Amino acid sequence: MRARIVKLTDDEAVIVVEEAKPPLVNALRRAIISEIPIFAVDEVIFFENSTPFFDEYIAHRLAMVPLKTNLDVVRADPERTVVLELVREAKEDVETVYSGELKSSDPLIVPANERIPIIKMRQGQRIRLQAVARLGKGKDHSKWQPAVAVGYSYMPVYELSKDLLKECDLSKCDECMKKKRKKVLVDYPVLCEGCLEALKRCRLDNPDKVVRKWDDSRIILRYETTGALSAQEVFLEAINQLKLKLNEFLERLG
Repeated sequence: MRARIVKLTDDEAVIVVEEAKPPLVNALRRAIISEIPIFAVDEVIFFENSTPFFDEYIAHRLAMVPLKTNLDVVRADPERTVVLELVREAKEDVETVYSGELKSSDPLIVPANERIPIIKMRQGQRIRLQAVARLGKGKDHSKWQPAVAVGYSYMPVYELSKDLLKECDLSKCDECMKKKRKKVLVDYPVLCEGCLEALKRCRLDNPDKVVRKWDDSRIILRYETTGALSAQEVFLEAINQLKLKLNEFLERLG
């Protein structure tokens, strides 16, 4: 198996897995969704709440706020808990409480985004609480999923006539094109930004002139992170979790 990185940012990854079968890539997809340990709010202790929102509603909103997770902390102390405190009294007619106002007991474990709205308060209303964050995995609850929109598909391969290149706006996509007599083969469309979308549109406008096939030896894996981990950390830790499961399986066989 080989992996080719097409796009990798802190929040998103597009990876082409070559020389692999769907079951293996699906195992990686499932590991990304359900096997990577991250922090999330698991318990909320309310000391005061004069807002119109029920305690349970606020607790649910807090649980779904992604928390940045340090994997070194996870490996060193898997039983670790972190307390995030919120104390607020509204001074204006209407105020919004944001995730950035949560004060964490650990500077490494903080909300991934400071602008996530939690509740709105009116003048004079107060809230005081402690949210306890624990480690968990996505298979236990979706609040512990480090990535969303995780999916995979075979690599599309397009064949079209040369006279369609300009019409389909593909004149600059030389990197993934191969000449084939009077035809042009677009063999790796995910390498070009906008190329795949242009080909899809062109195929809709010229259904008889654009042939799309699927290469099952190359599989495109895509996902976006919640911010708890970077896209690279998600990928590497998913592989690590698969290795741990395989080692455990071999030990039980032996």
